[in-house]
Amino acid sequence: MTSGSVADVCDLVRRARAVAEHEEWDWVVAHHARRVAEIDRSDEIPLSKDLARREVVLEIAQGLHVTEQTVWAMVHEAATLKERAPRVWSSFRVGDIDGVRVSAIADTAERLRTPEALAMLEQTAPEYAATHTITELRAWLRRLRARLEPEQVATETAEALQQRRVSITHQSDGTSWLNALLPTGLAIAIGERLRKAARAVPSVDPETGARDARTRDQKQADLVADWLTSCTGTTSDIRAEIAISIAATDLIGLTEGPGLTHDGEPVGAEWVRELAQSEHTILRRLVLDPVGEVLDTTVLSYRPPESLRRALRWRDGTCRVAGCRAPVFETDLDHAEAYDSGGATSASNLRCLCRRHHNMKSHGHLADRYLDAPVRRIERYLPCPPIIIETDIVDPRRAA
Repeated sequence: MTSGSVADVCDLVRRARAVAEHEEWDWVVAHHARRVAEIDRSDEIPLSKDLARREVVLEIAQGLHVTEQTVWAMVHEAATLKERAPRVWSSFRVGDIDGVRVSAIADTAERLRTPEALAMLEQTAPEYAATHTITELRAWLRRLRARLEPEQVATETAEALQQRRVSITHQSDGTSWLNALLPTGLAIAIGERLRKAARAVPSVDPETGARDARTRDQKQADLVADWLTSCTGTTSDIRAEIAISIAATDLIGLTEGPGLTHDGEPVGAEWVRELAQSEHTILRRLVLDPVGEVLDTTVLSYRPPESLRRALRWRDGTCRVAGCRAPVFETDLDHAEAYDSGGATSASNLRCLCRRHHNMKSHGHLADRYLDAPVRRIERYLPCPPIIIETDIVDPRRAA
């Protein structure tokens, strides 16, 4: 079977599964509505009616072997989309998107407040959801909200930060989970510092000569334990190198779009502005073309210079294989056309691949059809407001 045939069959299977999911949702919604209408028309007291409605949900849940919460979610999310984003529901019906993507979009549709934002969601979400993984879709939806309704998102973030905390959950095997709810920007800084510190740990102990057999995850866990049990500081002083892109208009406050991390997660513009004022912050200019792509750069050597490496990390964000979320700092720069065969060391011929996919490509098992296009820093859903210029034309002879 050819690769094209495999792709066609996979598409048919995916669509059939999505259509079957829609039929299940549609039946649940219709049956629930019909039974609830019958209950509402009865002469029972309000408490009895409420309990009868719950029985309907329980009956459906047991018949489908799912939880009652799952049934409630189907009913609620279907109602949300039919009312606020019917085009998304239509895409579900024909099999363009499946239930898990519908749930993610419905959650965002419920949070959006303005008709303009809802229209933008309805117009662009089905196409994006149909061609990206659920993880990519959720990140895209977060960016969409942060761009279209920045004040609402900022308010929610401020409220969520009131719940920041640390929790410890003990397990039966002598280990425990240490969990911390922190601002996204701070969590990114912590992760970056941990990654660099773990990589800096010598593989061989200089004093004993013993080889360090710990994995990267084990080293990071040990570093967290060491830092938390030996540090006496009580204020946050970030000493990690993190990278955040933000449009110049957002940075100066002319617009209110979010900053973006390497992997596309939005962070609040206010936090980025505050960070930009730190004496430790280094600002770099990233020049994009009109459609949001990093401008091409070519060098006459196999190894790209650091300036090109930085630009390509920003352009790709993660491993370029569709659906792979390997962080960009764990990827290699790969020549699409081999350097020995005349391939240039340029942005148009280089792409970030994680080590696993890089090895697959080197051995001829990674065709270009598995790759995503480079990231565009200008999202499709961003509206382009018209620029209105008012000019008064005065006849200088009459002005006197």
